[in-house]
Amino acid sequence: MPGSPIRTDRLFDRSSGRSFMVAIDRTISVGPEPFAEDALTLIESVVASGPDAILMSPGLIKQYGHLAAFHGGPALVARIDFPFMPTMTQGEGEEFRLMTSVEEAVGLGADAVVMFLIGAVAQRRVFADNIVAVAKVAAECRHFGVPLIVEAVPWGMNSPDMKDPKLVADLSRIAAELGADIVKTENVGDAEAMVRVVRSCPVPVLLLGGPRLPLDEVLTNTAVALDSGARGVVFGRNAWQREGAAEAMSRLRTLVHSEPSE
Repeated sequence: MPGSPIRTDRLFDRSSGRSFMVAIDRTISVGPEPFAEDALTLIESVVASGPDAILMSPGLIKQYGHLAAFHGGPALVARIDFPFMPTMTQGEGEEFRLMTSVEEAVGLGADAVVMFLIGAVAQRRVFADNIVAVAKVAAECRHFGVPLIVEAVPWGMNSPDMKDPKLVADLSRIAAELGADIVKTENVGDAEAMVRVVRSCPVPVLLLGGPRLPLDEVLTNTAVALDSGARGVVFGRNAWQREGAAEAMSRLRTLVHSEPSE
């Protein structure tokens, strides 16, 4: 479908071929975390850091998307699903629900949409529902010419390791074959294993940030994954949830768009 490849390419820097995205979607699951209590101030600081894109909930795009509405401003990526994971939401068990449509996200001004594909869940029904939802959204995205980013992660209750290289590679490939234009997933840590994840996924792979770590550790780990073929990052807590966030985001952006190491 004409449009989707064009919009997908616009999420990546023309010179480096990589993407530095900042995620501000976690708060839809956990509420106002430290450094995110004032959404307006946070989004203003993220826009000022010069990312290629910002990932937000539909509500934050509705309220504050205009802050990115200028020539050369960051693309807006809408989170369109809500994962009910044990440590992040109310109640027990695992569920999966879409909370808005591709059409509604586009109407708000989104340039792309993102949704989960969560593996290693306890019940096959939950995974089946997730698979069907990804396939249906992929079809909607083709219809509207909008890129679909699938966050393919082994975060289910039966996961032996949320960074398990084989599970990460398997889920990334499944997401691509369901129609994802970009896959967002774990940095598995080991360079050789990360190369396998990237090579076995026929669409660009972006790294998620995960729990906050010291900035130097984040930069080191990210550099290894970028050298392994990852096409960029989608970082939240490791970008803005710290003192000196402006400097952290500047250093991350510079790293993502730097020349690969020899």
